[in-house]
Order: sequence, then C-alpha cells, then structure tokens
Amino acid sequence: MKKRNYARALAAGMAGLMICLSGCSGQTKAESGSQAAETVAESESQTEAETVTESESQAEAETGAENGGQTAAEAGTQAESEGPVHIWGSIISVDEEGILVDNQSDNSSKGEMLLTVDPEHTAIVDAAGGLPVELGDIQIGSFEAYLRPAMTMSLPPHVTPYVVIVNISDGRPPQYVVARDSIQATDSGNILIAGDGTEYVLAEDAEITPYLTRNIVTLEDIKEGSRLLVWLNGEDKAEKLVLFAE
Repeated sequence: MKKRNYARALAAGMAGLMICLSGCSGQTKAESGSQAAETVAESESQTEAETVTESESQAEAETGAENGGQTAAEAGTQAESEGPVHIWGSIISVDEEGILVDNQSDNSSKGEMLLTVDPEHTAIVDAAGGLPVELGDIQIGSFEAYLRPAMTMSLPPHVTPYVVIVNISDGRPPQYVVARDSIQATDSGNILIAGDGTEYVLAEDAEITPYLTRNIVTLEDIKEGSRLLVWLNGEDKAEKLVLFAE
C-alpha cells in the first residue's frame, strides 16, 4: 500500500516538474522573441537614422560644391552680407587667367588672391581718370578692387571683382559706390549716400560722366542701385563721378 502511494506521489511530482519546465521554456521563448524584436527595431531605427544623416551630409556637400566649395551654412551667411568688398595691396602678376595680387586689407582673405576677370561684369579702370584698361596693359604696382562676396576655397582663392582700379600713382584712387538713393539736396550741398551709409558731399563744380558711352548724364540719373566711381578732392568732397550703365 505504501509502495503504491509512493509511486503515485512520484508520478505526480514528475508531472508537475514537466509542466514547470514546459512553462519556463515557453516563457524563455517569449522573452527571446521579444528581445529579438527589440533588436530588429533598434537595428532598423539606427539604419534609418544613418541613412538620413548620410542624405543630409550629401545634400550639404552638393550645396557646398555649387557654391565654390562652401557649405550651405557658409553660403547663407555670405548671402546675408552680400555687397562689394573693398581690398587693396600690390599686383604680383597678370596673365590670361586674371590678376594675381597680394591683398593687404583685412576685409577679405589676406595674402595672395587671384582676381578673375569677367569681361561683361568686371571693369578694370585707370586710377587717374576712370578710363578702361586692357588686361595686358596693367602695370605692376598698387591696386584697389571691389569684390563680389562669393569666393572659392582654393589656394590662392579666386574671386571675380566688380571693379579693379590699377595704375595708381600718388593721387587718391576713386571709390566704388553703389547708391542707396537719388542725390539728396541739403543745406551742406548735394549728398550721395552709399549703400553702406557713407555720405559723399558733392563739390559745387562736381563733374559726372558715363562709363564707356557718349551719353549725356546728370546728377538726376543717379538713383537707387546706381554704380559709380567717386573721386574726392582735398576737402573730401566728390569732385568727379563716373556713372556705370545699368
């Protein structure tokens, strides 16, 4: 009788053990499945993030390439400050590629710089009278230039100027001015206001002539956006103006 009860108890214990093992195995499989799902989700999320990052980097690089090697952020910053950049220094050499100069101003990249000449948008003028100068007639010596804001990141950097003033001797070279408005009549005389806010008081006998044309121009032809060369006399008044065509 005791042997029979012992056998029953043993059988019941074994059955319980099997049920426990089965439950534990099912739980382990469930946990493993859950962990596997989390791993897959993390992997997919990481892959997607990397893809987005790579796409953004590629887009920024392409934008930089289109802007002469600059990033989109640099191009945006540059666009905000767009306008003529005044530099000066000495001419090193001149060839068909442009004018290699040593820029001594702090307004742009200091040191060697290549001024690439665009025949349709770059004026090379003589400092004395504002007459045009051919590339091959430029004398080695001092220069001043007003640059477009875009510049390559090469060495030396390349930039296309609005105006290059050459053949500078002892006299004061002209200044390149973009008018903010038409000439203003004041008690101090007629005033030309540049885009950067600089005010030029015109001498009473100020002379104005057109650039490369024989058209008759007057002070009334100056308006917002007009581009001029301005020569100052000993009293810092504008005595001569050359008006570029629009």
